Amino acid sequence: WPMEQLVTYTIKSKNSNNIWEFKYHLNGVLYSFKALDGVLSTKQIDWLFVKANFPYKEDQIKHWQKKLKANFEITVGEPDLSFEALWKLYDHKIKRVESEKAFNKLKPADVLRCFQTVKHYEKYVNKSKVNKAHLSTFINQRYFEDEWQKV
Repeated sequence: WPMEQLVTYTIKSKNSNNIWEFKYHLNGVLYSFKALDGVLSTKQIDWLFVKANFPYKEDQIKHWQKKLKANFEITVGEPDLSFEALWKLYDHKIKRVESEKAFNKLKPADVLRCFQTVKHYEKYVNKSKVNKAHLSTFINQRYFEDEWQKV
């Protein structure tokens, strides 16, 4: 699979040498957590896991940005929601010009929905044995709103 678009939060502790990385799917659910530097102390493990502060949803880490400024320096890496990123993710390299024209007409919310549904559409195509539509068709016929997502 091509790399999925993710929102990345890098958390640097102001009280230790710990640096953590949280990555979230575009729907706000945790994709991965890494300790990039430092080792979690018993106190940090207790706070994160026992006291249920582990941010498995993006809304929780956004709450950290407001409430825990004294303890953490938080930087956000926004996902690449460009046409080029969608073209790579969709991975059906036909009708690029038409696809880019269709993409450029989309509202920002529809661009996000395209990225969120590509993997679901790919599973649908593989399961049902239908031919994969060109990206321009996926966009123009608004496949990202279809019922196959719920199947």
